[in-house]
Amino acid sequence: MIAGTHAVPGGAKPDRLISFDTRDVAVDDRIDYWEERCAERVVGLHCTSMSESGLEARFEYCDFGSIKMIDITGNQHVIERSPLLLRRFEKDSVFMTFLRKGSAFVNRAQSCTVVGEGDVVIYDTNKPYMHGFPAQMRHVIYEIPGAHFRERFPRWELNEAVRFDALLNTTRIVSRALREVVETDLRLLETPAQRQLHEERLWTVLETAHALSNGKARSAYHTAVRERVRQYIEANLHDPELCPSGISREMGMSLRQLNRLFEGDANTLTSMIQTRRLQRCHADLARPSHYPKSISETAFNWGFRNLSHFSRRFRAEFGVSPSAFAEMARR
Repeated sequence: MIAGTHAVPGGAKPDRLISFDTRDVAVDDRIDYWEERCAERVVGLHCTSMSESGLEARFEYCDFGSIKMIDITGNQHVIERSPLLLRRFEKDSVFMTFLRKGSAFVNRAQSCTVVGEGDVVIYDTNKPYMHGFPAQMRHVIYEIPGAHFRERFPRWELNEAVRFDALLNTTRIVSRALREVVETDLRLLETPAQRQLHEERLWTVLETAHALSNGKARSAYHTAVRERVRQYIEANLHDPELCPSGISREMGMSLRQLNRLFEGDANTLTSMIQTRRLQRCHADLARPSHYPKSISETAFNWGFRNLSHFSRRFRAEFGVSPSAFAEMARR
């Protein structure tokens, strides 16, 4: 029996918000209970605890759509995802974690990463790892589907756990941005549109983390300006006039300076704008009950001027025409 299932306003599925707590079961059953519930909701893992009171851990789960959030509070414990568990419980996801309280370590690829309060760590679930907490802790995990992650970051190989230190000038921008997302009151995310916006905020944090870890951001200032540009693009995708020259004027810099900010990225700014528009159209067409607009209205709403051009680009991006995709979503 799962404890603490919440009713969710706005027509969301009843299991969008779920929680369970090991203190609801006998001490001797807590480890088995935790492993079973985690295997159901997150990943198959093995858990141990040296606490005399047994494992005392609470798990809160929220489904935003494609990205899931897991908020875990507990006492001392260690979890392990071994090669055997990788085969038994297959999972193709990337975890972006934020340590809200305590300290931790991540043992991965023959290296151990020590994590402090406020740090962000990104790793995938396809390779063995061990994650430990020596004392009272609280951390938040955002689970990103592996296919979606690779689509956005095709050359970002997570061979080791990637840590972003909350205290370093060059990396704390990631910690600050993710903290703002983590501290959002989930009760305010009542509608699909609000939850989609929440997901986009997470993708923006990942974009910043990607820029830092791949050397595309040369300083904290450079990272902050890139972030401002991305936020401006997201806020103005509806505008068909959105283009690099207009963005440079809005940012108070030359077009050359703007392009240098994103030098080395896989896509140009123009391609980035088009890709984000296509992704927004795809998301709207995938939920016709919430966005009951025609294909042309959807395309024009997200800044496309030419329906034929939109259809060609949509098919090239997603392998199916907008009309065929919308028909599949209505079934």
